[in-house]
Amino acid sequence: MKAMIWLGLNCGFGCTDCSGLQWKNLDLTGGRVAFPRGKTGVSRDLPLWPETIEVLKAVPKKGKLVFYTSRGNPFVRDAVKIDTNGNEKYCPINSIATKFARLIKRADLDVPKGTGFYSLRRTAATLAARSGDPFAVQRLLGHANLLMATRYVQDVSKQTDEVVGKSRKYIIRSRSEKSCSV
Repeated sequence: MKAMIWLGLNCGFGCTDCSGLQWKNLDLTGGRVAFPRGKTGVSRDLPLWPETIEVLKAVPKKGKLVFYTSRGNPFVRDAVKIDTNGNEKYCPINSIATKFARLIKRADLDVPKGTGFYSLRRTAATLAARSGDPFAVQRLLGHANLLMATRYVQDVSKQTDEVVGKSRKYIIRSRSEKSCSV
């Protein structure tokens, strides 16, 4: 779980990203992860923090995926269940979300309702947005368009104030730059 949490914060990975991550996507020596976002197919080639690399190196290699449940299953998968009429029904199982919820409860954290593993992705997006580069946020999250990336960005009002302030210099030139020649 620790490595997944670092990937959530470092790379903006969600549950499905962590569950689908393969060893071939990681270059722990070079400190990068090359992993397309499953939902959009947008490629992501991201640097890994030293802390993320450290915890990933401690994950035992049990197969092509980086993470498996204690029963050897992918953490996010569909299970087939039979309903009362005998029909097959596909039910999503997200063991990452379940384990993270238990972790929050065990740690006795007072968090807002709805706080879950995906909050790490939103945190990564919000911190990345402070860079002032919305396209970097889009690339980090693997979104096909810029509009989607803005849904994950929380309060960046300070950054907006800075952008508006910096924009002024292109509109209003300082007195020393004005010339009086006719």
